[in-house]
Amino acid sequence: MADGEREESRDETPDGQEVPHEEQPEPQPEAEFRMELVDSLPGGRAVMGVERKGEFMWLADRHHVSTQARDELLDQLGRIVREGWWRQNWPGAS
Repeated sequence: MADGEREESRDETPDGQEVPHEEQPEPQPEAEFRMELVDSLPGGRAVMGVERKGEFMWLADRHHVSTQARDELLDQLGRIVREGWWRQNWPGAS
């Protein structure tokens, strides 16, 4: 290495390619999913997304969406996030 040159740290991607360390993406926070079953929704809707106290959540009418359907949906959404297929990109997150 010549004087004044900096040795660059490198990492490997899963396919074996080297990527300079400073180009590695920052870890993203895992997405969170929440669904609450309610007795009714405006306009006879079955499902509605709402923002409440700085979080986004889904409300579902318990007459249209069963507890089993809610649990399975949340499980599947969590799975695709854990496997890296979907990430949340909230404002301010890098």
